[in-house]
Amino acid sequence: MSNLAIKPPEQFNDPKPLPLVAEAERSTPYPIDALGEVLGKAARGITKGIQTPPEMSAQSVLAAAALAVQPFANAVLDGRPYPLSLYLLTIAESGDRKSAVDRIATLPHKARQRQLFDSYVEEYQRFKNENDAFEVSRKLAIEANKKKGKEAITMALHEIGLPPEEPKCPTLLSQEPTAEGLIKGFFNGLPSQGLFSDEGGSFFGGHSMKDENRLKSIAILSQFWDGSDINRTRAGLGESMTIKNPRLSAHLMIQPVVAEKIFSDKELTGQGFMARFLVASPQSIAGTRFYNGLDLTFDKSVIRYHSLIEKLLLTPPPVNYKGTLTPRSLNVSRDAKALWMDAYNAIEAQLAPKMELVNIKPTAAKTAEQIIRIAGVLTLVDDPNANNIGAECMERAIQIGSWYLKEALRLTQSSDANCDFVIANKVKDWIIDKELKLVTVNCINKNKVAKLNSAKRGREILNLLEDNGWLIRLPADTMVGGKAVKESWRLSRNIQQKHS
Repeated sequence: MSNLAIKPPEQFNDPKPLPLVAEAERSTPYPIDALGEVLGKAARGITKGIQTPPEMSAQSVLAAAALAVQPFANAVLDGRPYPLSLYLLTIAESGDRKSAVDRIATLPHKARQRQLFDSYVEEYQRFKNENDAFEVSRKLAIEANKKKGKEAITMALHEIGLPPEEPKCPTLLSQEPTAEGLIKGFFNGLPSQGLFSDEGGSFFGGHSMKDENRLKSIAILSQFWDGSDINRTRAGLGESMTIKNPRLSAHLMIQPVVAEKIFSDKELTGQGFMARFLVASPQSIAGTRFYNGLDLTFDKSVIRYHSLIEKLLLTPPPVNYKGTLTPRSLNVSRDAKALWMDAYNAIEAQLAPKMELVNIKPTAAKTAEQIIRIAGVLTLVDDPNANNIGAECMERAIQIGSWYLKEALRLTQSSDANCDFVIANKVKDWIIDKELKLVTVNCINKNKVAKLNSAKRGREILNLLEDNGWLIRLPADTMVGGKAVKESWRLSRNIQQKHS
């Protein structure tokens, strides 16, 4: 008997407790070939050369392409125009080469921005000289007609004419502007811009997303995604402004710890803002990226991609005399519409109560529109002069849109599982701290451990602890407090021994 009393923990029949960490479900392979001849091969080339997850490369080239084509056309279905702007969000750890991928994908954009700024410096100096001359002319006209009265001064000023027009600031890419900064940037700058950052956490953690600014910023960024006119009314002279038909595409790269905060923020998710993002969270391949010596400056697929994007960026965007974009209509063909309708109806059916997509309703409800936008981007990449979205591009867009929908579902389910494990850890720690011999659902709920207050949730968490070896289920009708209970558990003896 004495030998039995001193058995070490490994000799108990109780299982060894497992770490309370949710096992990450792998994402399905990204349909890179659906991106097309140029984007797809470039994504594969970047993936191989930089040694990065293919999802990250795909995200980067798709976002960069959207920025390049968005000013030229709107996809049109049944008379409804859809901008070709896309918002993308990539979740990856530090060290997963986010910066390297983004740098290759946006190389033509940054080169074009440098060219525009070089010209802008000269144009601004010319404007400054003309404006100084204009101001001097006004002062001389006023001085010369001062004694002749108001009408003479007015006539003289009319003869001088309007002031010279200040050149637009050629910002093509912004990294972490405030929402107000974006508005001013569009008002004083290009009508088509991109919000791209390989450190997207600085945007979500910056001034725009502070408590007092968050709702306003969300509303403004949502308007940009919609391509809606943005009106800002202020009391101060010259502070009110209107931006008509702007186009903004975005690609923000963030770390998982930032993503957890973002997707647990009810204001960001509840307003439908995050549902506008195409999200990818690729598994890290760190530990397998042995040096391969590939030079992407000689990669034919990357060179072809850069050449196409450069050509698009050098093409003047269609604007009216006020500088407002006037994108042409890119009509969805009959065959493409039939394919899209099937995808739309399949998604809608899964939004019914108890169906698969009900927990990601905001994202799923926008997927059909995302598919149209992606189809428009793919169409103009294949043929910048196209006037219709064909069935082949729509079919590819449906493949890509479906992948993003599955990824959103995977990430939501993973988040829910992580939440359960966090709660289970709290319950386990409470049981150990209280040195309970037996535990029941009622005991957990009565004490509101981890804020559990329903029998269903309490049972789910205790079952999770049982499945992972922390609790051992006792026979039905075990006596607890002088009463027989149907369900009860005890701590694994391995844990009791460890904490004794």
